[in-house]
Amino acid sequence: MGKQTKQKGSHFGGEWTIQKLYIIEEYAKTYLIALKNQKVRKIYIDGFAGSGKTELKHESKSGEQCAAIIDGSALLSLKYDFDEYYFLELDEDRIKLLEENVENSYPQKIDKIHFISGDCNEELTKVLARTTIYDRCLMFLDPYALELKWETLEKISKCNRVDLWYLFPLSVVRLMAKNKDISDTNKEKISSILGNQNWLDELFVESPQMSFFDEPQYERVEYEKVLEYIKARFSTIFPFVSPDSKLLKNKSKNAPMFMLCFMMTNKSAKAQSLASKLVKGIIKSAEKIG
Repeated sequence: MGKQTKQKGSHFGGEWTIQKLYIIEEYAKTYLIALKNQKVRKIYIDGFAGSGKTELKHESKSGEQCAAIIDGSALLSLKYDFDEYYFLELDEDRIKLLEENVENSYPQKIDKIHFISGDCNEELTKVLARTTIYDRCLMFLDPYALELKWETLEKISKCNRVDLWYLFPLSVVRLMAKNKDISDTNKEKISSILGNQNWLDELFVESPQMSFFDEPQYERVEYEKVLEYIKARFSTIFPFVSPDSKLLKNKSKNAPMFMLCFMMTNKSAKAQSLASKLVKGIIKSAEKIG
């Protein structure tokens, strides 16, 4: 990747970004092929669309800091023939940049696109209300931090025409102090994206060691069990949650940053089986990237 100037409003990403975008694009391609002969309107929804561009930083062999600008998920979706596109973004400057990027790269599709500036939690409800039983929606939610509320997922889960990829921010785990000494503010943040405070009882166990005052001490369960709990929470509202998810890490620190999860509202066993195989295959092939 060559050295390029930064585009105003672009996201910052790393090696994990390439894997994320690969998974979303591969699914979109196959999704449209599967629906090719069905008389349905195919809709793509990007809940945190940004400016449409992502800046990837890397170090060259000579040690020079370089950056490359690549297309983000919104622009990548325009390579494929959906009947309608909804791009949601809270930041007005970013949504304006996204519109400019679309006009420059895909002017022929501008009439099919809805650019919506506002809180995704509120605007997604309005978008879903516009869809009908004759629609099928592929949705990607890539929040910047902990903005996506559990109530929003519940509303999506009740709309029986959505295939959803959710890039779950694992920063939420870092808010769970290992000794259960968690501030009220952080408890509220965690509960807002997990739906309730049951995680306090589920993810912390009593330590065999007692405190100086003989009070019980607690410790968080191992990391893998936390991830299993998060996916189990999704399963309480979605008919199908793929057992396969992609853990995206900061390569230099080997630290988990996100968990890319797939879930769908279709209750058909056949549809779920097909989606499960597809997701498993795409995630496996993504391991070879980066």
